[in-house]
Amino acid sequence: MSTGADTHSDPELASFGPRAQENLAGVPLKHYDLIREGLFVLGFVLLVVVVLAVAFKAPDYPTVNAQNVATLQPLAFVQTAAGILANDGEISAVSDYGPPYDGDTSASQHLGPINPAAWAKAIFGVTIPIDPPRDLILRPLRQAAALDPALSGALDRYATATAQQQSAWVGAYRKALDSATVSAGNVIVPPGDYGPVPELMDGMLRLGRSGLLEGALAAENNRYYPYTFDPTKALLFFSIASPYTDSAQHLQQLGNPQWGIVHETGNYPGAWWLDIYQFWYEVPQIANSPNADLIVVLIMVALFIVLLLLPFIPGLRRIPHGVKLYRLIWRDWYQRYASRG
Repeated sequence: MSTGADTHSDPELASFGPRAQENLAGVPLKHYDLIREGLFVLGFVLLVVVVLAVAFKAPDYPTVNAQNVATLQPLAFVQTAAGILANDGEISAVSDYGPPYDGDTSASQHLGPINPAAWAKAIFGVTIPIDPPRDLILRPLRQAAALDPALSGALDRYATATAQQQSAWVGAYRKALDSATVSAGNVIVPPGDYGPVPELMDGMLRLGRSGLLEGALAAENNRYYPYTFDPTKALLFFSIASPYTDSAQHLQQLGNPQWGIVHETGNYPGAWWLDIYQFWYEVPQIANSPNADLIVVLIMVALFIVLLLLPFIPGLRRIPHGVKLYRLIWRDWYQRYASRG
């Protein structure tokens, strides 16, 4: 360490007052310009981002929404809507998802006794109860029916039918969609006993083309606000086998299994800070597991705990002393003062 006299003559202390110089006697100091260092780091990161963006740019594709699909792929749109009305688990992810949408935890992710979905249900219950046919099809149509009396009549007829009759109508209509044709943007099915289902699906098609479907789906949760804050139902509408997925598959990079949460379309980078989280999904044993999300979360929690307790873990806390990176960072101080003892 430096002596008091040496420290008082240290140019690093020249700008300090007498009391500060007295208190800092013998304390190793290093000049540090926070603004300059910040500008250097900002410039370096900006240069790296620009170079990487030019070298590995992401595709800039327009957003795929319900209006696009209803206009360009009306048959696929109607098939998705009919599948949700039938509450088909292959179409609607809500059917077998479990909490927070329903109380069935049989398909929830778990690892031994660790079952967060079951715990959440026991503590909070079903926080976002969703019945796909009612919330994703019939309620949006009921809002549109305020301007369409014919649609209102079809909804009333469907609502007063028995569950068995509803299922028969929807099943027959979905089967007829296999041989349906599209004429002037309208889906035409062969003659059959479909009840009011064709009118309901035509109403969904018109609602989708109008660009108001997402708003109608979110209206129930946002009826007190002028803006849409909760897109949950809109995302669930096209969650599994859907025109959204089909459109993404046509964009080759987006269908690539390596396209993960850190990638993004458009002019902005994706969630690069989640790269360490995304990394674990590249491990086949994790990615192919039905409990992949839970495994990754547990790994990240374990890593966070290790980092949090790093100063208290023998061996690990000595790594900086062994690596001696600090001597490189403070190299000018060590060159001037380390030999003083």
